[in-house]
Amino acid sequence: MHQKQNSAFNTSFFSEVFEILNLLSYKHKVGAIGNIVFSIGIALLEVFSLTVILPLFYYLIDSGKSWRTPDVMRSAILSLQSVSWVVLLIVVILIFALKNILSVWQTHKQLKFMNELYLDLSKRIYHRFYRLNWNDYAQTNSAETFRKIKDTPFEFINYVLNSWFLLITDGVICLVMIAVITWFDYRILFILIILCIPVLAFYFFFRRNVILKTDRSFRELTPVTNVILMQGISSYTEARIYQKEKYFIDRFINASRVTTTQLINLKTFTNLPTRILETIGVVVFASMIIYARTTNVDMQDIVVFVGLISLALYRIMPSLNRILQSLSQIQSYAYTVSTLKENINHYEEESFAEQAAMNFEGGIELRNLSFQYNDKTRSLLLDRIDLRISKGDFVMLQGPSGTGKTTLLNILAGVIQDYEGQIIVDNDVCLDRQSIQAWQSRLSVVSQSPVILQDSILHNIALGEQHDAIDRNKVNVAIALAGINDFIDLLTAGLDTHLGENGITLSGGQRQRLCLARALYRDPDVLLLDEVTNQLDEQNKVYILERLQSLCRQGKTIVLASHDPVVKKYASHILNLDSKTLTRS
Repeated sequence: MHQKQNSAFNTSFFSEVFEILNLLSYKHKVGAIGNIVFSIGIALLEVFSLTVILPLFYYLIDSGKSWRTPDVMRSAILSLQSVSWVVLLIVVILIFALKNILSVWQTHKQLKFMNELYLDLSKRIYHRFYRLNWNDYAQTNSAETFRKIKDTPFEFINYVLNSWFLLITDGVICLVMIAVITWFDYRILFILIILCIPVLAFYFFFRRNVILKTDRSFRELTPVTNVILMQGISSYTEARIYQKEKYFIDRFINASRVTTTQLINLKTFTNLPTRILETIGVVVFASMIIYARTTNVDMQDIVVFVGLISLALYRIMPSLNRILQSLSQIQSYAYTVSTLKENINHYEEESFAEQAAMNFEGGIELRNLSFQYNDKTRSLLLDRIDLRISKGDFVMLQGPSGTGKTTLLNILAGVIQDYEGQIIVDNDVCLDRQSIQAWQSRLSVVSQSPVILQDSILHNIALGEQHDAIDRNKVNVAIALAGINDFIDLLTAGLDTHLGENGITLSGGQRQRLCLARALYRDPDVLLLDEVTNQLDEQNKVYILERLQSLCRQGKTIVLASHDPVVKKYASHILNLDSKTLTRS
């Protein structure tokens, strides 16, 4: 039975190591193995530096006269008698200095490696997020997505991977140090066993009954606390008007109090093994001193014996404590391994590789297109739609709420790809996963709730471009077409004016026109607009619609989803989306 358990442990140990390595790219696998090898080398040097003290210790205390002094040690002591003790001390200091310099260098190297790995994992998960299909994206939770991208890689690096590094390094130190100390005096092994039994018993008892439960509860409550805080921040206006600030604050504080209490308990139990070791160690030393005082045992032997135990405790016990903590952290944060495994697969298969340019000369055609969200109990949102939009058309897409106007725009934009049917460009190219990015390079989108960056107006318009690469002439054309040049001219900093989070200092109409300028800056062939006039006054509405109409005369194609009857005066085609079919007015 015991043999089966050991076999299961070995299988589990190696399977976990290989599972972690499989998460890493080839470059980082090599880096991880290199760090492990170098850490083992540092561990051996650590043991050697402590072992060097032993001959000097015997030489100063025992002079090699004790009958318990090992023969090899006695020979080493005799050879040291011809060397000045000052020289010996200098050699020991130099060895320790070299060991510590290499340890610091290895620590820096390992931290740099883990930081690069953290950034790589976050990048891969973030990339995976942008490759979600629409149905999966619609079911995501922003707080959970934030946690997966930012927190999960951090927890994996610091509590799983780093714990494995410590486990391997301190395991080597303990094994080699115990072997060396036991070789000098086997009785020390029994003392170490006596010291370790209470600590191990404490660890296994509290790990099962306290530590794992506390840690699991803490991790489960942390995302809930984040969601509560985000809801409170987003509800600033309602909280002030309805005087519900206390409600949101109390919810957050109460949830935080639970998580911080759990964290206090976890940290308290984690520090207990060290205190237990210290107490037991003092009791053992006191017992030996009492034994020496009440018997005829040579005090010199007791001093040597106590010195060896002190040396063992100095290095073995901290390593043992770190090993136990590492085991707890590896088990507590094992979920990060499965989470990463789920979110970084297929990363190498999907990339942002550039594709061949796509022309748009004739038009776009939808053939027998249908779409349904994941909830199969609902009927089809779009059902067998056939539609052709020619280049230069100004199409108004209208219909009751919930009939799929925004969904159809997202399909045309290539955001939703899990539909049935075909989308054909210029009677030639069928849009699919290979051609979608080339198609998207020809179009711009303005959604109902566009995101405004907490950045300058300039960077909001030239979204994603480096400052030096921004074309100021294109920016000026875009803001003129969107009708916000007068508004920007009134600002002291002009285009360099920084906006609040999600454009909180702008009116609804200003946010819409700013995002329209962002879309026009790309100089697209196709503009897909969702209710861009619903927050504009009559004057600005007419101005924008006239500009859009002029763009169509220049060959641009516009599809505008809207309930606004004013739009009908400017659209060249009106498509009614009702009863899951499209009809021309």
